[in-house]
Amino acid sequence: MILYFYRQDMYGSYAEANAKDALREISGLTTEYRSLYDVGGDLADTLEAIHKTSKMMDEKSVIRYVLLDDDGTFLDAC
Repeated sequence: MILYFYRQDMYGSYAEANAKDALREISGLTTEYRSLYDVGGDLADTLEAIHKTSKMMDEKSVIRYVLLDDDGTFLDAC
């Protein structure tokens, strides 16, 4: 799985951010040894990193997240 984020205050949609190469990957969801689902602590660590990163952004910034499968298939967004 691949998790990306983009700033909605700079790009109006996922499609626009993708077209302008503005998606930023949040890595560490899978490794060669295990996937995120194998160990719950990895998910908690990733969510904590996302939360801390979002708090470092300008208060007017809106961050959106996009989740894709390994083959690039769209799974979810928020």
